[in-house]
Amino acid sequence: MFKFSKLQKITLIFIISLNVLIIENIAASEDKLSYKQVEQDIKIAKGAYEKIHPGYTRHQSKQSLDAAWQSVLDSAKNNDGLSHAQLYLQIQEVLTLIRCDHTKANLPKSIKEARKTSKVYLPILWDYIEARGFVSKSLNPELVNTGDEIMAIDGKPLSEVVADVIRFIPYDGKTIWSRNSGVTDSLEFMGGAMDHFGSLLQELPEIAVLSIKRRADDRLVEIKLPRVTFKQWSSLRNSSNQARDFADAVHFEMLEGDVGYLKIDSFVNYRKPVKPKKIYDPIFNGLKKNKVGTLILDLRNNGGGSTDARMALEKRLYNKKVQPKKELRVASIDFEEYRPYLWTWDKRALKPNRLGFRSNDDGTYSLRSMFTDELDTIKPSSNAFKGKLIVLSSSSNSSGSVSLIAGLKEFRDAIIVGEKTGGSATGPTAGLLFTLTLPESKIQTRVPFIRTINAVQTFEEGYGVTPDILAPLLAKDYLAGIDSALNKALEIAKE
Repeated sequence: MFKFSKLQKITLIFIISLNVLIIENIAASEDKLSYKQVEQDIKIAKGAYEKIHPGYTRHQSKQSLDAAWQSVLDSAKNNDGLSHAQLYLQIQEVLTLIRCDHTKANLPKSIKEARKTSKVYLPILWDYIEARGFVSKSLNPELVNTGDEIMAIDGKPLSEVVADVIRFIPYDGKTIWSRNSGVTDSLEFMGGAMDHFGSLLQELPEIAVLSIKRRADDRLVEIKLPRVTFKQWSSLRNSSNQARDFADAVHFEMLEGDVGYLKIDSFVNYRKPVKPKKIYDPIFNGLKKNKVGTLILDLRNNGGGSTDARMALEKRLYNKKVQPKKELRVASIDFEEYRPYLWTWDKRALKPNRLGFRSNDDGTYSLRSMFTDELDTIKPSSNAFKGKLIVLSSSSNSSGSVSLIAGLKEFRDAIIVGEKTGGSATGPTAGLLFTLTLPESKIQTRVPFIRTINAVQTFEEGYGVTPDILAPLLAKDYLAGIDSALNKALEIAKE
């Protein structure tokens, strides 16, 4: 783990949106970047986001963002520079102000490498429900086990531990509650926010002291657990069968009462690509052959992913022709000065062809429909499901999964059951992401290039999808193993 002297610990005054936030005990794990180095990086970061991000001021004023970027410079000046960890944390907090779940910073390479051997992770998986923490899996079941409640960590109440890190978790628009799932685990960061950011805010002891309320008898006990490396923690995550890729994320079964249950936990189809047709067709052919009347589509663990996996599902769920998306918009196609610092998987985006775009009165550009299948009219496939459709939602939904849910609610008359989603019903700022590498610190950040504008007419500005029937996950149901959303869906299926 990182070792620091008391002299290396500083208090950083970080001003955002005219409010003063104090981040204490930020560890300086490397030689400091000078003020001039920080200034150069912030100049490029600020300029690139202002120029390229299509939702930069969608949910936040330019004045507030200007003040936030300036606060980083002020911090560097007042402290004679910043460490890579300090700069990373401050940039990440500025980016959360944009309120775009796709806008975030990646760990500096040196810190990411150190995580391979440093022991900063708790040897447990846990869930954050109704502001309470419950252990779901443990590397030390003889000490702490499933259902035990975490009351405090290293003498600090769980509420305070969460408050320290939750501000670094990005979210879309006004869906602030969607941050909760990222406290304990995130596939976008190296672990949940508590471990990923917490270990940069302060030096963590190799032996963690947890105050636990035993599930078995409600006894309050104090236990000591050795912290582990990211690899050791990941082995626990992998054993929990949490799917990261579409190829492993689809499950189907028939339930009582001739009800089909289709669970899709991810649309991510680029790390382990498969043809969606090969996965979907056996399922939907069976639904049609057996004349199944009701399908429950469980998307509660789905945060979005690849276009092909989502669109192939749309073809098998819509029962009429639908054009779910009406526009793909970009802020600029002229960003020559930032091109040396940008990378993306589709090199065409680095030098956009003007012929592919039409200009708008507000200075933005819209991609012409002939250059993308995203704007296609969805034509139902021959095996499309035409019966009653019930969709299970949660706060973990974002990006493409929320666009799908919004479209199914509006154009398919699907019944949505569960929790309010994250994301945006009117469309995310995502599509294609640039990786911006800041030249002095080498910190990399993600800059969305495209804003999707969905064709939905019924929505709450700044929000995702509100279910037709609210069935949130409550702590008492979680502990009792009761799936209230699924139970409610089964009741509806019988109506």
